[in-house]
Amino acid sequence: MEQPLQAKFSSLCLISQHKLKQILSLCGDKTDLIIDPSLIKPLERICGVSWLRQNGVEKIYKMDPQLGQTANVTKVYFISACKQKYKCVLDQISSQISQNPSLADLKCFNIIIIPKVLHTYDSILESKGLYGIVKLHSFSWDLMSLDDNLLSLELPFLYKQLYVEQNHSLLSSVSLSLWNLYHVIGWPKYILSLGKHSSSVLDMLEIYNETYSRDFVSRDTYDIDTVVLIDRNQDYASSLLTPATYSGLLGEIFNISCGHLDLNVKETKYKKGKLNITTESQEASKNETMTLDSSLDSLYGEIKHRHFSEVLSVLSSKAKLLKNEDIKALGIQEIKQFVSTKLQQIALFKKNLVNHVLASETIISEMNNKFENVTYVENDMLNNRNKRSNFTYVDENFGTDIHIYNSLRLMCLLSLTQGLSYDEYNNLVNKYLLAFGYNFLYVFHNLLNSGLLVQPSSPKLSLNISNLGNLSDRLPKWQNSFQTMAGKLKQLPSQMDKSKMSPSYVFNNSYVPLIATICNILVTESLIDALNKLSILNDLKLGGTVLDTMKDGMETLNEKLSNLKLQNGELDFGCRDVRNILKLLKNDARLTSAKSKNILVYMIGGITYAEIAACEVVQTVTGCKIYIASDCVSSGSDYIAANT
Repeated sequence: MEQPLQAKFSSLCLISQHKLKQILSLCGDKTDLIIDPSLIKPLERICGVSWLRQNGVEKIYKMDPQLGQTANVTKVYFISACKQKYKCVLDQISSQISQNPSLADLKCFNIIIIPKVLHTYDSILESKGLYGIVKLHSFSWDLMSLDDNLLSLELPFLYKQLYVEQNHSLLSSVSLSLWNLYHVIGWPKYILSLGKHSSSVLDMLEIYNETYSRDFVSRDTYDIDTVVLIDRNQDYASSLLTPATYSGLLGEIFNISCGHLDLNVKETKYKKGKLNITTESQEASKNETMTLDSSLDSLYGEIKHRHFSEVLSVLSSKAKLLKNEDIKALGIQEIKQFVSTKLQQIALFKKNLVNHVLASETIISEMNNKFENVTYVENDMLNNRNKRSNFTYVDENFGTDIHIYNSLRLMCLLSLTQGLSYDEYNNLVNKYLLAFGYNFLYVFHNLLNSGLLVQPSSPKLSLNISNLGNLSDRLPKWQNSFQTMAGKLKQLPSQMDKSKMSPSYVFNNSYVPLIATICNILVTESLIDALNKLSILNDLKLGGTVLDTMKDGMETLNEKLSNLKLQNGELDFGCRDVRNILKLLKNDARLTSAKSKNILVYMIGGITYAEIAACEVVQTVTGCKIYIASDCVSSGSDYIAANT
């Protein structure tokens, strides 16, 4: 089943290619493509330069506010759904029309927006006086295969819009990507959603299904039996903890776009975020680009999910094997065959080996001796130990190792796991603002909005009771909601559970990511038992073809709309609350023995390499197949950066 399914995933790019071809055909012949640099890598996954030339594109330019005249009159701008970039393009078009008014009559300007044109864009177009002159096109590309069992929409701006800005206008792009995927692999039998965004996606899918029902959408045959949709804010701990895997640390240190890593050792993510008092001029250098794809780089496939402590020994052993490669003893014919078959492969392997060694050395120099200290403190936070010393560590970090992202990251993790008092919160906020400026005050509003930070309530009363002393220190140890839920789901491993075959190794044996826990329960328990265990999670809902067998007493979308009754302000079209539906499912004999064999996990708001590695462990131990999909692959620093 594996090969056909991988081929089906690859076919998604052909679907995206067909969509783009239809759009370019509407733009005319002999066009100039002006593309946002951040979209170059994803577009390369869909089509090449030769394909673009075959479809009317003659010249390609990088988008620049200072871009002058181009070769052709007809222009196609290729940008993401960002108002700032959109207005920048419109200003550039207005400038060109003011210099040459005849361009307005030609209607030669086209803007392709990823993933779709928002309603407000038409009003902005009208306010600029360009309505009817500029044509807007929506291009919602499909999931791209970045690596083995890893699919991505490559929309890194989606997290900020959904969670920070609370703007849900682009959520439909996630449901549309699933809708197109189901047309390729069949409709899954079970769909679990965890979180409000995931539930909304299932509702949209049901609307698509009833509105655009097609005969070729198979609801009887499927390659993947279970799909799990999860909101990013359901497990922020996995995004904030320091990863221990090689791929996870690569994501923390280097910029990665669409599976391509920019090996810039002089200007890493960490160096960019650190407060520099002295100004040092950096010499510009040509950077290597590493492709993080196991099919193209077998060495990466071998070390990507390993604990970083093992990586250098593996690289060393590979280097020794190359050193032992001796061609002096070969004859003429053997040398010819060696040159024609192996030499190119060995040259590529050497290049990859050098790049991985350089990346590993950079990780070591950047992390220095901080890795052990940070992971030790994070472990205490997760298990609700040593709250005072943990706060002291974070407080000192704000003063000694001032970093625009990492300081906030530790603060958010402490807030989520052990909580911050009113005075502690204000103390850390003041230190951050003193370091970076009070113009960064909005950052804390964003962190509170996205749920990464929990603001303590201000003291309502000022009690003058001096004889209580340190009463809080003498009170029994308490657990907040994080430890309670993590304890029930066994996400905090005991000493007995700490091994290389435990998914917790991705966080130095401190924590098991939620998606790995859910997948493990689904593949080892029957559906009924799995739902019973997972029913402790809030906002957990069930959808899929399993509901088709329970039409008695269940309304269709049209019936539900005609008998509109709001419950808690929400309507569930394509899913049902697990706690309620368990009463109907418990007597179904077919479901008491049903187990998931192939699972697709779709994280809305980005996924980390550490979570991918944890799912790989579950897959290896249980023998099931787990496929990962998301709108992008992110790191902890990326999530904090989205709030700044």
